[in-house]
Amino acid sequence: MSLTDDSKLKIAIFLLPLVFAAGSLVASATQSTAHFEEKIEEVRSGLAIHSALKAHPVTESRIDTIMMEQRAIRDTQSVQSANISAICQATGARCK
Repeated sequence: MSLTDDSKLKIAIFLLPLVFAAGSLVASATQSTAHFEEKIEEVRSGLAIHSALKAHPVTESRIDTIMMEQRAIRDTQSVQSANISAICQATGARCK
């Protein structure tokens, strides 16, 4: 059972849109992949720059302010602890 020229032509005409559709699908997928790879590389480079920073400038100044406030609180607590200790010794109370 061999195919006639007419049958071969009908098969070719039937398969032609499928071939073009498959080609456009592959081209679209390749283009999308390249686009996503480009975006991923942008994010990676931005993350590398971000990770290399010691801290954000605003955050760094806020951390410095917080540390100064903590030092002041520790100094105040130290003075208060000494005062409470002196009160406990003077009154003979058992302070814990």
